[in-house]
This record gives sequence, structure tokens and C-alpha cells, in this order.
Amino acid sequence: MATRNEVFPSRFLKSGDLRGKPYIVQIKDAPQETLNAPDGQKRAKTVLYFVGAKKALPLNKVNWDAVADIAGGDTEDWPGHRIELYPTKTEMGGKPVDCIRIRPPHKQQPQPEQDNEEIPT
Repeated sequence: MATRNEVFPSRFLKSGDLRGKPYIVQIKDAPQETLNAPDGQKRAKTVLYFVGAKKALPLNKVNWDAVADIAGGDTEDWPGHRIELYPTKTEMGGKPVDCIRIRPPHKQQPQPEQDNEEIPT
């Protein structure tokens, strides 16, 4: 049998892709892209691409601000910066839902030998 993710693969990271643990990644690019929103509208979003990763991460305001705190307020300066992606929960429609958040890499966490510890996808 195939899983839903195998039948309908996504090009974007989801909280479940992190399998409950944080990952330190290096930003490869942060272009603006037009994406379909849940309401059917098209919206411009900054999308993070990572060195060595298969999936990208579209940014909401919270995550955009978190990257800006780490790498500066201009997305052109973001490539090369390392960030930590971690799974957590947020509230949506009054219910807790899984999400990905961004923070500076923990200094005590050993750095992976590669640019990125491979995110299992």
C-alpha cells in the first residue's frame, strides 16, 4: 500500500517531514513566488530553498520575521545563513495544529558534517 504522501507528494516541507526533531539547514535561496492560498487566491510568498534539501518552505509572517532576525531584513542577504527548523504547534481556527518554526541554530547542538542534516522526506 502507498501512503498519502507517496501518492500526493508535496514540494513543500510539512511539520511531519521533520519527524519530531529539529534540523539545522543552510539557506540556498529565498525568492518571491506566487502560490495558491487555501482560499483559492494567488499570493506572493517568500520561499526558502535549502542546500542539499529536496523540499522548500514557504514563509508565513512569523517565520519570515524569525529569518529576518537571524539573517537581516533583506531576503537577498539570506543565502548562506544557517537556521534551525523545528516542529511545534500553533493555534488555527481555535484548534492546535502542527507547524514548522524557525530559530537560530543552538550552539550546543553539534553541527552536521554536511551543509544540512538531511531532512527525511
